[in-house]
Amino acid sequence: MAQAPAAPAAKTAPAKAAAKQAPAAAAQAAQIPWVVNCASTTGHMACEAVQSLTIEKTGQLLLSVSVRVPAGSKTGAMMLHLPHGIFLPDGIALTVDGAAPQKQPVQMCDQKGCYVGLALDEALLKSLQTGKTLAVTFKSLEKKDIMVPVSLGGFKEAYAKL
Repeated sequence: MAQAPAAPAAKTAPAKAAAKQAPAAAAQAAQIPWVVNCASTTGHMACEAVQSLTIEKTGQLLLSVSVRVPAGSKTGAMMLHLPHGIFLPDGIALTVDGAAPQKQPVQMCDQKGCYVGLALDEALLKSLQTGKTLAVTFKSLEKKDIMVPVSLGGFKEAYAKL
């Protein structure tokens, strides 16, 4: 089972897991950069903007957020990679700067973790580009909220490169 709630720090930022600690964690999340990775596939350049958090002591994945614009599409898509040991029926909630949460179902899990994919509608994309922190909240198997803050600093610039 993932030990994310008890983890005192993430490798790229010391993100606190408990929702009640969100203000401190959100301030610390601002240090994490977005990385743009590109690869050529069958003559087409595919790029994605990624931000990953791992637990410092173990190197275990806490959360990875990937955004890309699929070929032939004008809208982006987001994929969240979550650890094992989460309460699947509740899915996740995405919140930008304390706005109303957007609930999303967990779509699948495999040996590497669990995944949530969603299309970026215009409203969500705008809030990601102008916001400071994306809060991703899910529940542990004990049904306790785990809130992971993701810095949106540099997201607008990273998305523009896609």
